[in-house]
Amino acid sequence: MTRKTCLMLLLPTLLLLVFLPGLHAQKAADEKQSPAQPESVKKDPALEKYFIATAAFNRKLYPVAVSQFEGFLEEHSTHEKSDLARRGLALSLYALKQYDKAIPHLSLLVEDKNLDAAINIERIIMLYGQCMTLTGKRKEAKELFVEQIEKLKSSTYRIAALAVICDVSFSSKSWEEVSQWSKQLLAGKLDDEQKARGLYQQGYAYYQLKKTTESVESLSKIASLKANTLWNIRANYLLGACFNLLKEPEKAEVAFVAALPGLKGSEALECLYRLGLVRFVLKKYPEAAADLTSYLDKAGDGMHATDARFYVARSLLEQGDLEKSGASFAALSAGEGAIAAKASLWHARVLTRGEKAYGQAAEVLDDALQRFTDSASINDIRFDYANVLMVLAEPDWKRALALLDEVAKSDSFAQKAELLSQRAVCQHKLKDYEASLAASTEFLADYSDHPLAADGRFVKAENLLLLKRLEAAEEAYSEFLLAHKDHPNRIAALFRTAQIHHGLGRWEACLTTAQPLFDNPPEGKLFEQLPFIVGDCLFRQEKWQSAADSLQRFVAPMIQDQQVIVGQNVDTALMQLAVAYERSGKKKLALRYLTILLDQYSAPTSHLPLALTEQGRLAFESDDLKTARAAFERFIAEDIKDEEPFKSNAAKQRIRVMYYLGWVDAREGMNDSAVKRFGQVADIDKDHMLAPDAVLQQGIAWIKQGDFKAAAAHFPLVQKQYPEHGKMERVIYYTGFSQARLKDWANAATEFKKLIATYPASELADRALYEWAWCERELKNIKEATGIYQQLLEDYPKSSLNAKVHSELAELNLASGAADDVIARLTKVMIDVKDQSLLEDIRYQLASAHFKTGDFKTAVTQFEEMLVDYPDSKLLARILFHAGECQLELENADAAHDHFAAAVKIPGSPETLAESINMRFAEAQANIGKHAEAKATYEAFLTRFTESRWRRNASFGMALATEMAGDPASAIPEYKKLMSSGTTDLWTVRSRYQIGRCQVSLKKYDAAVVEFVAIDINHPQYPLWQGKAVLEVGKLLMQQNKTAQAIEQFKELIERFQESDEAVIATQYIKQLEAQ
Repeated sequence: MTRKTCLMLLLPTLLLLVFLPGLHAQKAADEKQSPAQPESVKKDPALEKYFIATAAFNRKLYPVAVSQFEGFLEEHSTHEKSDLARRGLALSLYALKQYDKAIPHLSLLVEDKNLDAAINIERIIMLYGQCMTLTGKRKEAKELFVEQIEKLKSSTYRIAALAVICDVSFSSKSWEEVSQWSKQLLAGKLDDEQKARGLYQQGYAYYQLKKTTESVESLSKIASLKANTLWNIRANYLLGACFNLLKEPEKAEVAFVAALPGLKGSEALECLYRLGLVRFVLKKYPEAAADLTSYLDKAGDGMHATDARFYVARSLLEQGDLEKSGASFAALSAGEGAIAAKASLWHARVLTRGEKAYGQAAEVLDDALQRFTDSASINDIRFDYANVLMVLAEPDWKRALALLDEVAKSDSFAQKAELLSQRAVCQHKLKDYEASLAASTEFLADYSDHPLAADGRFVKAENLLLLKRLEAAEEAYSEFLLAHKDHPNRIAALFRTAQIHHGLGRWEACLTTAQPLFDNPPEGKLFEQLPFIVGDCLFRQEKWQSAADSLQRFVAPMIQDQQVIVGQNVDTALMQLAVAYERSGKKKLALRYLTILLDQYSAPTSHLPLALTEQGRLAFESDDLKTARAAFERFIAEDIKDEEPFKSNAAKQRIRVMYYLGWVDAREGMNDSAVKRFGQVADIDKDHMLAPDAVLQQGIAWIKQGDFKAAAAHFPLVQKQYPEHGKMERVIYYTGFSQARLKDWANAATEFKKLIATYPASELADRALYEWAWCERELKNIKEATGIYQQLLEDYPKSSLNAKVHSELAELNLASGAADDVIARLTKVMIDVKDQSLLEDIRYQLASAHFKTGDFKTAVTQFEEMLVDYPDSKLLARILFHAGECQLELENADAAHDHFAAAVKIPGSPETLAESINMRFAEAQANIGKHAEAKATYEAFLTRFTESRWRRNASFGMALATEMAGDPASAIPEYKKLMSSGTTDLWTVRSRYQIGRCQVSLKKYDAAVVEFVAIDINHPQYPLWQGKAVLEVGKLLMQQNKTAQAIEQFKELIERFQESDEAVIATQYIKQLEAQ
């Protein structure tokens, strides 16, 4: 209810007539005391007109009086009787109702500082004011009384003047002045009617000045006065407005009810409307609806009709009539203005209360948001819209937050607590945990006792947890649990507390908190990690079996149909299960879970390096060398990719992989590879715990390889670098052994002698004695040798030394057996797979397994079938590449070319794969004679793959393609670039050879001979190309008809390279030449 719409009582204009009823009746009394005096006239002839005027005035002959007074004043303006004459003139004009003409004369009298003492100045002031009032100069009358108020000593005059001041101030809405002067007015002796009028003016002024309490105090006094009932009616109406403002609706209702019967017409309708609103506030919804409906019946489309309909709808809603209220709100919302905006808001609320039609509510609010941008309700619309967006089946957190942020810009929004709370929730859902934390913290600081405080505390704790501020989060959850013992999120808070203990490494505290939940597991996605947390704590405490039991409970639901459901900590749990079972001595179970992690967990995992390492180690220790090798080689393949997350976790395992792979190589007789693997261990970290044994095994591998020179140089360094070596007797033994194989008998004997002296109980002692004896024999120290043999027989009678010292381990089959196992398993599994995506992956793995075993025919069939079945496969580039590789192996060059050509066109392939595809494509183009195309492909390869390990291959290929395309002259500079790189390798030799061929094509035979001879002289490490070069020289001599020299070249070739293909060709050429 606003002050603008309150009734303002219009006061009568002739206010002085109300307060001064005898003012005009007294006017003649003053003049009758001055009758004409002949003696005075005789003495002063000027007085004649004065006395005539006075006499005329006394006889109410006012026109005569006016003319005479005016004549006197015109002729004798300074006469001693001028003031009295002016007074008479003013009174006469007043009597003639010529107020405008009286005013100047009254003004002069009031302003006269030497006014005749016989004149009553108070009466003149009052008469002056009355004239101004009667001529409509009410403002000037007010100013006169304000200026002259202190001269008015008469209570009657003073009250009348104050009444005018109040009245004029009231009419001009000068409320401060009304409040000020009404106090003076009401301090006088007034009758009840005057007092009622003054109290009403004062109360109304206070109301307008927002001094509502003072207004009530003034207006309430009217009820006890015996004045016109109109004042009481008006006062009650205004009291109703005041009580509304004071939020005392009960009193407002009483006041409006009292006022209503005395009001008529529009005033009665206004009061009825306000009464309905008050009763709505009082939750007297049936009465409110009745009042407002009555208003609408009587007022029709009056000024409050829309508002009334709105509050009728609100009353219906509060009475539970969702259907009628919803229809009313919908109808109102179709309009314009503030009520239409509010109606849209409440229409949406009706939709959410009944059938929870949040989608419809969102549409209503979205429409309102567009239509009522300037409405006072816009922030309520935004707020409700945000709340609806938050509870949709698919919440729109981002837009909800944007709406709430708009609302937050307003300082006047009432639901600040709810606003802060909802913003915190939206920010949390959008993972802006810092902002959500700030909002929830502000909310709790200002509204700690709010009904939403529990949710606020929980959200604050959640934010701190997700921001990894674990100690602060722990404190926040503790506050929540202490303050809200029955809250639905209590179990979640307990679980979060357990998570924090877990995150801070407080294993026992975590178990204490989590165990009750673990024993009676709550439902919900949040608690899926509970078994893992318990298992992990037990794992950290090295309670292996208990840890395995909990972790098994966690992963069991995740393993379905030989596939692991990817999820948080699933890979970690599988890894820990493997470790726990291994530590419990259950290696088969450990390997089982490692296999599940490695073969069935499809997502990238940081545990892959450790899992592969442990699988390889356990398989090696179980003598499953195929599985061990597959695991270690997979590690290396992943390591080469240099991709995350493998990259960050590989370093700790790299040494172990090299070490155990060295052992696998050694077990399988791959000693050259074993040397490298064991050597890499010390190269990576010579102080690693495995490094001493690795360098020992490296030396042993050299021995098994037959490279005794390398071993003899290596083992003394091992003794020096690792003086505390745990297997020093073996280091000493193999030092001597390798020296003996180099026939360095004396030094070898020294080492064997040192071993016997230092480690007489060593298991190698009998072998050392045996080798020492052989050294002495070679040194011709037969006696010493005999003594050593006798010592061997006496000290080690059960020695099994019957074989030669340097016997080699039998080689085991390499990885083809592991691939066969994979083929059998995938072929069987594939039968029951229904998921096409999974089937596609399995078919690809199966084809790849055939490829790895060398069964290229089967592999290409399967790869090409996949090209038909999965034309849009995510693996398409890989399938095409492998199909091309198979066709190459099967010598189907055209088919291989087509596959590589298709693979090259596929965008988005991993860089390593793209590198292989482009290289193969260029080679395939060359293979089928498309040399110009091959050149272009090689050039593109070199531009794109600047760090490729195949750059020299590609550079050679480009040069060769240039040559084969018929441009040997342009090919020569490209070959020379390869020769000038500072690297001597196969491509250096081949480039020189091809330069020779180019020179032949260019008929520059001498230049060609230079190149071929240079190969023969400078590259003995490449005998194949030496033979080819010598053959080319012989052929050039043949072309030049230098038969004898040609035959000599061919014979040299046959003698030097007897087993080569070139020797066979040379033999044929000799026969051909000799037959001529």
